[in-house]
Amino acid sequence: MTAFSSFAVKADQDIATIQDLADHLKAAAHVELSTIPIYLYATYSIKTRGYSQWAAGASAQRLMTGIAIEEMLHLTNVRNLLVAIGKGGEFRCYDEKFIPKYPEPMAGRTPELMLHLRRLSTTQIDTFRGIEEPEGIRPPKPAAVRDYLSLGEFYRRIENGVRFLSSDEAKDQRIDWDRARENLWKFQYHRGYWNQNGGSDGPRLIVSEGTALQAMEVIVDQGEGAWDDHGYLPDPIVRDPASAYPPPEIGKQQASHYTKFTDIKKGLNGIGVVVDDNGVQKYTIDDKEVIWPVLDDPDIGLLKDTSPVRDLMVLSNAVYCYVLALLDAIYEAPMAAAPPTDEDPFTKDRRYGLERAFIAVMQGVLYPIADLLVRTPLTADDLKTPPKELVHAGPPFQYYRFTKDPQAELMERCTELLAHFPELGGDDGVQRQIGLLPPLPHLC
Repeated sequence: MTAFSSFAVKADQDIATIQDLADHLKAAAHVELSTIPIYLYATYSIKTRGYSQWAAGASAQRLMTGIAIEEMLHLTNVRNLLVAIGKGGEFRCYDEKFIPKYPEPMAGRTPELMLHLRRLSTTQIDTFRGIEEPEGIRPPKPAAVRDYLSLGEFYRRIENGVRFLSSDEAKDQRIDWDRARENLWKFQYHRGYWNQNGGSDGPRLIVSEGTALQAMEVIVDQGEGAWDDHGYLPDPIVRDPASAYPPPEIGKQQASHYTKFTDIKKGLNGIGVVVDDNGVQKYTIDDKEVIWPVLDDPDIGLLKDTSPVRDLMVLSNAVYCYVLALLDAIYEAPMAAAPPTDEDPFTKDRRYGLERAFIAVMQGVLYPIADLLVRTPLTADDLKTPPKELVHAGPPFQYYRFTKDPQAELMERCTELLAHFPELGGDDGVQRQIGLLPPLPHLC
């Protein structure tokens, strides 16, 4: 039994039908989503109001923020392909069975790699490098073993499936790309993406075999990089620059995630600008002076019911699940094609409003709550088991079940916490930002 079993993907399975491809894509989406919280958690643990925020060049904090955003890009590319093959309705992000539970093994990977929510450290960076490890670093397993050694190997299986299912050989299982071009493109996410800390690639609109393969190439190359190119890639990513349109900018490159994590480990892109008398960075990612001592694998079950910090962690879970539910709502709302005479089509488009809200909730709600948590020490009044050393709270990224409209429920929880955490209020605080979010009544 493999970690893919909950997604109906067998270890020895080639992709021969559209359902096979859909099952592999749902497994891929789980893998992508499982990386986002652990990357964000490590990023949140950096004391960003100190050294790293003002680091010259590409600091660890900015690199990791960009990587987390690109993992969201990979998730949208996978989901866009699911929509394009007519299987978008089989998948939801806001689903208790889909949301990762930490610690958990990385799905389908051989050998097993456990994923934890942990502060930034050399040990955690090694885990991240294991996630993004290029093909060729470790020797291949015997042919009978079909779990993947790298994400590149798994996505190559998906690419081969796309090629087969786009050919006449697939017969009645051939992907209907005409339907994707004529109608299903409206349900894909390809706007509302911004990443100042990463490459210039964005979500791909998938309407053909070629665009599907390009979307998968971005995921693999941006994550791992090719072993023979030393982890530096064209920006935007193309495997055949001669036939690419638009062509990549000459001389413009981006490092793969594996390369970025390696540079962080080496201290090439370090924790900040403070140096000693020899010009060497004073602090590393393992120094307590620049990393918050957050809980490993935080869980609301570790805290007493009477603890206000527990309630703040619950709010964090609720916001995280609102983000996932909002992404589902975006995929359910078709993009409107405005007539050419319409001078202001976006303000009347519900889909566009949801896309803007997705960016706003990530920056204006999820991050400020997480930042407040990592700054908050946990005491014997908070934890069921008194701490033996200084430890801080952190966002658990757990499933939260809404009992009413999510926006209204978020507002209630935030308002109740103001007495303990007044930082949530203010003219441009979390409470106000929640008030600007769209309702999602379909979850009630």
